[in-house]
Amino acid sequence: MFIALPLPDFRQRRLRAPARHLLCATSALVGALAFAPVAATAQALAPAVEEGTPQSEASRSISEALTGDIVVNGRRDRSALSEERSAIGVTDIVTTGDVAINSQTNVTDLARRLPGVSVARDQGRNQSATGEAQFATIRGFDTGFNAYTLDGLRLPQTAGSSRAISLNLFSPFAIGGLAVDKTPGAAKDADAIAGIIDLRTPTAFDFSTSFTRARVLAQGADLAIDREQQGWGGAIGLDAARRFGADHQFGLYLAGYYEERANAAESTAVQNDYKTTRFGVGTARANADALSADGVQWNFYNNAIKRYGATGALDVRTEPLDLYARVNYATYRNTNTMNQTALRNEVTTGQTNPNPNRAGNRSYNAEGLYTPYGINPASYFRTEDIEQELFSAQIGARAHWNGFTAALEGAYADGRFDQPRRIEAAFRGISYIGTPGQTGTAREGLTVDLSDPKSPRPVLSPGAVGYVGSLDRPSQLYVQQGYDYLTETKKTLRGSIGWDGTAILRRLEVGGLYEDSDRTGRTLAPDATRFRFQTPLQAGPFAGPTVNQYLGYVLKDFLDYYPPRAIKVLSRNQLDSQAAQFSAQVPVPAATINQGLLDGNETRKAIYASATLEAGTFEIMPGIRYEDNAYSARFWQGQDATARFVNGGRRYDHLDPSLLAAWRPNEHWVVRGAVRSSYARPAFDQLAGPTRRSSENGGTQVTITEPNPDLKPVEAWSYDLGLEYYGGVGRYAQIAVYHKDLSNILVPTGTRSFAQGSQQAGGQTIILVRPANGRGGKATGIEASGRFTLGDMVGSPMLQGLGIGGNVTWQHTEATYRIAANDIRTSRLPQAPDLIYNAELFYAAGPVRANLWYNRTSRILTTVQDSQPDIYLQPVGELNFGLAFAATDHLELGVSARNLLDQHALWATVGEGERYIAPDRAGGYMKTGRVFQFSLTMTM
Repeated sequence: MFIALPLPDFRQRRLRAPARHLLCATSALVGALAFAPVAATAQALAPAVEEGTPQSEASRSISEALTGDIVVNGRRDRSALSEERSAIGVTDIVTTGDVAINSQTNVTDLARRLPGVSVARDQGRNQSATGEAQFATIRGFDTGFNAYTLDGLRLPQTAGSSRAISLNLFSPFAIGGLAVDKTPGAAKDADAIAGIIDLRTPTAFDFSTSFTRARVLAQGADLAIDREQQGWGGAIGLDAARRFGADHQFGLYLAGYYEERANAAESTAVQNDYKTTRFGVGTARANADALSADGVQWNFYNNAIKRYGATGALDVRTEPLDLYARVNYATYRNTNTMNQTALRNEVTTGQTNPNPNRAGNRSYNAEGLYTPYGINPASYFRTEDIEQELFSAQIGARAHWNGFTAALEGAYADGRFDQPRRIEAAFRGISYIGTPGQTGTAREGLTVDLSDPKSPRPVLSPGAVGYVGSLDRPSQLYVQQGYDYLTETKKTLRGSIGWDGTAILRRLEVGGLYEDSDRTGRTLAPDATRFRFQTPLQAGPFAGPTVNQYLGYVLKDFLDYYPPRAIKVLSRNQLDSQAAQFSAQVPVPAATINQGLLDGNETRKAIYASATLEAGTFEIMPGIRYEDNAYSARFWQGQDATARFVNGGRRYDHLDPSLLAAWRPNEHWVVRGAVRSSYARPAFDQLAGPTRRSSENGGTQVTITEPNPDLKPVEAWSYDLGLEYYGGVGRYAQIAVYHKDLSNILVPTGTRSFAQGSQQAGGQTIILVRPANGRGGKATGIEASGRFTLGDMVGSPMLQGLGIGGNVTWQHTEATYRIAANDIRTSRLPQAPDLIYNAELFYAAGPVRANLWYNRTSRILTTVQDSQPDIYLQPVGELNFGLAFAATDHLELGVSARNLLDQHALWATVGEGERYIAPDRAGGYMKTGRVFQFSLTMTM
């Protein structure tokens, strides 16, 4: 069988030559391996039959063997469980390749099945609307507190300027498993306060037999289909594994995949920040129980996602020497469009607000109650197209001789994040005020009913309904486009030397690492290319079209409430053409382009030493690691005539001792403990980058935001203690407690991390804002997990194959940080939920496998604000189902469904309670609907 992975013509020119060659070569090799002889190899590789095993490995078909590598009678992967038990630290592992009963084609969604792992998304780029998770978080800590590795070596950046890595780039067709190490020792990266997330490339030695496999699936997104939008998709994955040589010491694994899927999402939110219901009572934050909404909006999203890539692993395993090579290529592309309709509170040209003028504020009536006037019907179009690309290659060797070991490995990785065209278009005109011709003193305004916390609804007069409901008004206000680009090239060299003893000192190891990263970035805000059409609000060369004059489709339904102004899904091609025609005419000053340029280099050097001591059933691993960090950057600084490119840089280091211990009194019980020091590096753009200037209140207040090259890393001491029970295949229970003490906390979600104070200059108030280290923080939690087959527990043949499993994490977090010079607060840690749990019911007997899985994450603090209440995400849950049937020895059919209960994907609120829905498209209440999948898994 030979199948070439199709690549879109317009995308091929962007692929680097090694990536193109890898895709073509992998497809050809997988196809060629399909004809290679299998039976003899499979028989030779079959492991010895375990005593009491109902069916020997030798007698199993290839399909049964592959299924057994993932599940054992519906139970968890034996090798993963064995690795967790033998590890000295706290490690959780999930296998990812079983697409038959999992509708998730994104490894991040599968990661949240692990204890204490939750997920996060960048809704600033509309990623919640995809229905997929983007970032994995360990115990809910900020995503930048994780270290992300591929086969043990760090990944380059593919998701912007933070330290977090967007895992939606990776497909379960090419990643064999995901391991979360919550207590890494001295031999692993120390800049990992929460832990290390390691993605693992499959190898031929991971499987009990040689095989060639094809996995094909089709998906349907019910919300998109119901709204008559693109909602279908599918994927194909080919992989093959062979072991060969006189002693089967050679192993080769190859995989290639291609996926396309489409979905839709819809959300609602208030338009702007909340206003206090009464005038002169202070900030909205100080009156969090007496707020009024300012406008309302409804958003509809379309996504067209593509993933494709290839993976290769070559291993040579002999008694004196192990050699290995890994190659991975992955691309993720999302063509994202958002169509918004809104009602805004504002009076426009020729209209007068009857409220008294209180220092420029006319939103309150004579009694001091919030009474806005003017209802402006508005439409808005936005694209957040994303392209992510990763190429990585790794080679290594491990030598063994007379109790000594030596290891050396090197890696090259190139990551790219690209938003080539960020298009925005707005439609806004004359507001409705309830007077003839909509001129003069306003009589009507917009009141928003917040009685349904998930659905803010406007209260309108019949005249207002008629006015705002017409898509023949207003005409287009502007069109603009920008871009965002970042690439990072990472080169790594790592080595170690060890000695294995036979007495109490079982092992000594020393090692080191050198890592060099080059970053290049450029960004241009869409505002810089704004082309203005002629409207009653502004001058322009000619009038733009109305929403009704665009090609597109008017939605017939929306959430549980259809807005008084219809939502039209505008033609993406028409907007693309308009942006290319008009925005390109707008001259952009060289200084504006220079403000978005960044070149930087970052190096990390590490040395470590560790020892393993064993005394009977006790195992102790003390270690110490030293890491030296340095960065340099060239960027644009300043806003006036003296602005120029400048160079900046700094070095900082960290020393991190650790002590890991395990006690295994017998084959069933393990007690673990760990004490370790760790740190988290500030994001690169917090250390170096251009100075940005913004104005408010008609230019009377100017805010200057700049990076802080003197930021200290966040530091932590972590303490873990756990008890585990292993009762045989498919039966285990684990419980652990943990505590972390943090210092030098940064709040990356804060709208203003620290204001250095203000000064007056030329009638303007100048405020300088820089990120700064805060005070301390702490987190204390408990985790418990277990999985049991009921038939084994009660000895009932009727329940054979039926089991239950799950995990729960509860924690309390606290942080003290600085928002402004006179604003020091204590609250929970951002992104850290109090409660995460998974519950699972599974069945596996004969040719049938089934799984029902529910995941829930409690409320999360997402954004720390200064004058407004903080933003929270309300609890979110998801119920998933999968069923697989082995029709023959070589064919398995699968059906699965994601989000069976059609629960929301996002529900953001202002304040901890549900009363006030959060403003704008990054907040609000969003649903993405259900996804249904049918799959075929074929082996030969």
